[in-house]
Amino acid sequence: MIIESIADDAEAAGRLIGYGFRPKVRPARDSAYAALVKRYAEDPDFETIVARYATGMGLRVVAVTTRAGMVHTALPGSAFETRMDQYARQVRMRESREAERILYGITHLAVAALAFPRPEDLADDGYQGKVRVSSIDKLVRSVCRVLAERVAESEESQDPPAEAPELERAWRAYERRPEVAPTKAGRSGASATRTLVGRALAHLVDRGMFHQGRADSEDGEKTFLATHRYQVHVRELACTRAYEELTELGVLPPIAGTGTLRTTRAETLYD
Repeated sequence: MIIESIADDAEAAGRLIGYGFRPKVRPARDSAYAALVKRYAEDPDFETIVARYATGMGLRVVAVTTRAGMVHTALPGSAFETRMDQYARQVRMRESREAERILYGITHLAVAALAFPRPEDLADDGYQGKVRVSSIDKLVRSVCRVLAERVAESEESQDPPAEAPELERAWRAYERRPEVAPTKAGRSGASATRTLVGRALAHLVDRGMFHQGRADSEDGEKTFLATHRYQVHVRELACTRAYEELTELGVLPPIAGTGTLRTTRAETLYD
């Protein structure tokens, strides 16, 4: 009977972890999922089993909440880790372009910072971040301008040295790209930064991190709404050095309230 009970608990833990791979499924719409989330919150022993089961699979449990459900991330070297070549295929990145990898990295940082620009926004579970392709592109270009001024003021060479901060090594690659580069078919070309931003957002939508909203009645541009799942991930991201550098540049748009997103220097799996 004891073995059977342990087996039942392990199976339940596996089901809960499995839901983490189905980001668009929510506990509010799945009674079995909701029951597992409730058990995780109320049963410390089950919580431990889930955490150990996840670790054995190469995962780390980030959060388990009624709104976000099971949120886990891959441990370094895990079979579930999304490698850059996999991401490149998903967003149709051009092959062997190291600069493009950096561009996507800085774009994802900008999405996170723009969606939750204040510490109270990131801490408030009821807050929903909103972003648009144009606003993300403008933010990254503002970062580029600030970093260009930083280099000029310090009389450094045109190519930032290898020991420069992460963002300072990336700004020129983005600055050289056009915002839009129309093709003969009237679409934005692959080299345009807004195309790049759009692909990054589409990737996040597919992962259950954002919902695509309606197009604006005036300019026709769509707004992307952050999910609680994404908010949980950004709380982890806010501990990285690159994110700290971005938020300390002072280029975020003015928003009612005071302060910018504070970060910690704690070592994390994302650092």
